[in-house]
Amino acid sequence: MAKNRTDSAATRERYDVAIIGAGVIGSATAMALGERGLSVALIDIDLSGRMSSSERNAGGVRATWWQPVNIALSRESIRYYESIRSEIGFRQKGYLILYDGARWAQALRMLPIQRDLDHPIEALTPHEVAARVPEIDRFDGIAGATFSAGDGLINSNLLKAHYREQARAHRVRLFDRAFVHGIEAGPGEARLFLWQAGAPLTDAQVARLLTQDDGGEPAFGRPIEIRADAIAIAAGAWAPNVLRLASLDSPTAAVRRQLCVADSRTVTLENYGMIFDTSGVYFHNDGPHILAGYSPPEEPSAYSFKFDGEDFFNREIWPRMYARASCFERLRFISGWAGLYEMTPDRSGILGQAAPRIFEAHSFSAHGVMQSYAAGQELAELIVSGGFRNPEVRGLGRARFATGDLLYEELHW
Repeated sequence: MAKNRTDSAATRERYDVAIIGAGVIGSATAMALGERGLSVALIDIDLSGRMSSSERNAGGVRATWWQPVNIALSRESIRYYESIRSEIGFRQKGYLILYDGARWAQALRMLPIQRDLDHPIEALTPHEVAARVPEIDRFDGIAGATFSAGDGLINSNLLKAHYREQARAHRVRLFDRAFVHGIEAGPGEARLFLWQAGAPLTDAQVARLLTQDDGGEPAFGRPIEIRADAIAIAAGAWAPNVLRLASLDSPTAAVRRQLCVADSRTVTLENYGMIFDTSGVYFHNDGPHILAGYSPPEEPSAYSFKFDGEDFFNREIWPRMYARASCFERLRFISGWAGLYEMTPDRSGILGQAAPRIFEAHSFSAHGVMQSYAAGQELAELIVSGGFRNPEVRGLGRARFATGDLLYEELHW
């Protein structure tokens, strides 16, 4: 438990629930709690999300997973996205995943489980892949493929904005430029200690505050003390630092992932959704360009936003794309960025109660956008009623890392 940080000059406010982290998971949770009639504070150091994984991602949404809980969370979320598709730019053009021999056997075994969970998915031969996507004309290493028409691409910024708009409609209070530096969870209530900057913070300030090992003391800004019945930690890759304020640990590791925007005057992928190659490279149409990413398995854990630029494209992405499709011969690097995966040891999210009065939903290992609606609803239900709607979600609690009951998600890049 953090030391007492009471400040006689602090503004004091009271809510049913205080959420730390206003990315796509935190915003979805705020909406879900607001729908249930609770008073909610949604707190973030930077509501614009300049360093948020919710912003720095490839925009894919799929229910094609091998762990049933991941399929279920994504399927429920996709059904919601379908109901607001025009508002959030949801384009259901499918996911085409190419498998090598080792993975193809497992993919075939998973098809009945995926279909039982109401996920429409097809199995394709290499010949059928060629007919479906003529641009793919090199088939070395492809044993088969799956195509899931209900999956697709989404504008994650618009999705987050939707959650926040709905949250505000239910009178959720959003705190911007607010940094939490202390947490106390007592028998009667929980308390958050934060300061709120009066002016926008620089990127360097945001990065320093997010990545430091503890909350430290407020250096400037207006002190605020928030009292609540419950605290929900939805801080993404920075969740371990927030949890330390409550004397809690986390197995989450922040890992850099780089995405590149490329141009080809002769190729358009506008008729397709996301394509995953056997090599690990993934790509999709992005307006007049192609967005492509690759996750080097040797990438170390670090809070790094360094983008390696054209060198990364030429070394890691272009050779893999050209090896699969000759039409990518003249792909030209334009730009790109780096973001963070918030990885757990089993590549599945953490969702549940961490301690008395402290709840958590974070570390979704690159599928937070895909599962955000269902994750927010499940956490809200746990806070309000003490249980989940879907019993499968119980397995995502932190206890699994101590007991060894891991939910290892193999279908991950």
